[in-house]
Amino acid sequence: MSGAAGGAGGASGGSTSFPPGTLCNSTGYPRTPPAKIKHLIVILFENENADAVVGAAHAPYISSLAAKCAVATAYQDDIFTDNLVSLPHYLALTSGSNCNTGLDGNGTGTGCITDDGDATAHTLSTTSIFNQASSWKSYQEGMSGSCAKGTGGRYAAKHNPAAYYTSLTNCATNDVSIAALKCNSTTQNMPCSPSPPSNAFVTDLANDDLAEFVFITPTLDNDMHDGTITQADNWVATYLPLITGSKAYLRGEVVVQLLWDEQTSSEFGGPIPNVFISPYVTAGKTSAMNIDHFSVLRSWENALGISTYLGCASGSPPGGVGKCPSESTADVRAALGW
Repeated sequence: MSGAAGGAGGASGGSTSFPPGTLCNSTGYPRTPPAKIKHLIVILFENENADAVVGAAHAPYISSLAAKCAVATAYQDDIFTDNLVSLPHYLALTSGSNCNTGLDGNGTGTGCITDDGDATAHTLSTTSIFNQASSWKSYQEGMSGSCAKGTGGRYAAKHNPAAYYTSLTNCATNDVSIAALKCNSTTQNMPCSPSPPSNAFVTDLANDDLAEFVFITPTLDNDMHDGTITQADNWVATYLPLITGSKAYLRGEVVVQLLWDEQTSSEFGGPIPNVFISPYVTAGKTSAMNIDHFSVLRSWENALGISTYLGCASGSPPGGVGKCPSESTADVRAALGW
């Protein structure tokens, strides 16, 4: 059988073709994903417990995606010894630590970032997934200009990890602004305005010009930080169909991940929301494997054909100083089928 009908498929170069409307694999037949993903799209949201989003009535669209695709039920918010704020989580997810050496900032590491200060205040010199990918693009909603290192309006620099890595000499080119959408905060299943959006990401998607690694951050209003869960749900419902309807997605070349940086500020150690989306993911798939941001970083590296693991994704913080959580080298791809 062809990949579209449920057989192996998935070879890069366009040999697989899925029909319009394909989301995840609901055929009843297994699909084998390609050994290397051509485009990995990560969209990061803020500060929610898993049960507040996945399956919740006020997030009908994200909940429907979870039911039709895949969820890791034990995606733990435990990468630090204490509940550090947003920025360290973004840095750990993209580089394996929040320090140049060590982890967390307990006095044993160097250059550790433990607050939410702008990239004008402090930076990291470590390697990140942005360096590792053959190409990358970061789309920051509401940012005033390319690779903005200071917070302004509804854009928060602390949610833009690329701006903090001094080794990214192409940040000004690849870390770009997209116009903010206005999304209804109370009415469910309401497209945001304008719909469809018109911006650099939508253009790259339509022109079949996606980078290998794509990182997207909504505004503080649309990422559940300041706005409501329903507001963010409407944001996802506006963008996700554009992605899954794209040429690259229907060729089986795209994996989309909806991730959250951490639980609510009053919580620590429990599961955070997530949804894994690709034509190879079996509809309704769940995994109870313990994972964290570091193991997800490792899975990105594996999916993109990268054999050098960063920081705790390798099992040890940068410089070998300190200890990573035990699940940090787990690879959730097989468990979730992507």
